[in-house]
Amino acid sequence: MQPVTPRTRRLLVAATGSRLADEAAAVAVALHVVARTGDAGLAGLVVAAFALPTLVTGPVLGALLDRLRAPRALFLANQLALATALAGILLLAGRAPGAALVGFGLLAGLTAPILTGGYSALVPRTGERRLARAAGRAGDGWAAGHALDAASYDVAGLGGPALVAVVASLAGAGPALAATAAVAVAGLALVAAAPMPGPTVDPGKPAAPHEGLVLLWQVPELRATTAATTIGFAAQGLLPVTFPLLALHFGHPAGHGAWFLTALSAGSLVGALASARLLTRYAPVPVLAAALAVLGLALTGIAATPTLPLALAVALVGGVATGPMLAATLAVRQRSVPSGRYGQVVATAASIKVGAYALGAAATGPVTAWLPPRGVLLLVGVAQLAALLPLARAARPTAPLSAIPRTPGSVSA
Repeated sequence: MQPVTPRTRRLLVAATGSRLADEAAAVAVALHVVARTGDAGLAGLVVAAFALPTLVTGPVLGALLDRLRAPRALFLANQLALATALAGILLLAGRAPGAALVGFGLLAGLTAPILTGGYSALVPRTGERRLARAAGRAGDGWAAGHALDAASYDVAGLGGPALVAVVASLAGAGPALAATAAVAVAGLALVAAAPMPGPTVDPGKPAAPHEGLVLLWQVPELRATTAATTIGFAAQGLLPVTFPLLALHFGHPAGHGAWFLTALSAGSLVGALASARLLTRYAPVPVLAAALAVLGLALTGIAATPTLPLALAVALVGGVATGPMLAATLAVRQRSVPSGRYGQVVATAASIKVGAYALGAAATGPVTAWLPPRGVLLLVGVAQLAALLPLARAARPTAPLSAIPRTPGSVSA
């Protein structure tokens, strides 16, 4: 297995810092808005506002990434938007109308695809192909880059909520949100120092924002993986509220439900670090299918467990599957997308997934009113298994990344 380049590591450090603030924001904003207003519904709307604009802005920002020779300004703008939104909510919650808080959430959501697809789109530009060619093993560098990118999400998913939990327990919800805003501001320095190369090949004529959607539909592997992950993410949007309800069902405080998200993120980090080897031995689509199956079975298993500790252990196992899931999804895009459209496709696909998650979260109220916590977990688990159907229809023999001499989505630095 070939190591990733130093430039990729520096980029992913900046990505992790930015994503850390974003992961912390959802928890900190919810706690602060509830503490200042007592309105849990408003808190849910503000959190959803951070995600919903991505459905529109993702394709546009992706098209920009494929054209901009100096994309750093776009990443700095995202960091400023996030910090401004968090500061605005911190200062105005309980003092201004709820619409103002939702407006700040929408402000942050306008550039949110940068946190997901934006950074992932830059990974292939930081030397992975050159390193792999020099070693004579074309897929190893790509697989390692995808694995570390997936791990970046998991480190942020662990660290963000943990930061909020510690500060909130010691000083309260307001200081927790202030700390999150400070992390977003500190991320400006990381973004300023990270390598952020523009496209190294001429993408041709300027891309229309809808071209990413066209590619996601026309390329069978892209269509299948996007459909599968979107179905899975939409159902997973039910989990943040369902887990506290499940903790209550087990006779524990609702706050213990956060341990489920921690267990999933911890397992996902382990899986992400192992996914590089998986992707050099197996094709990405089978890896994604296996990961969805394991996660689905784990979630249904949580629904059947009799105690909280046993349920957390099952969640940890299920989390291991989500690391390879993301890495395999990125690998499919890497091998399937023309280099001049890679950023647009990655940002568009990420926006679809994040939007689906937000819509799933918005449906939490009616679903939890209809089903008990165990029933909701069973529903979410079955949805992961149902997400296998698009992958089965698109299944065809493909090689692992280590056997691929080149990819239309790769670029060299």
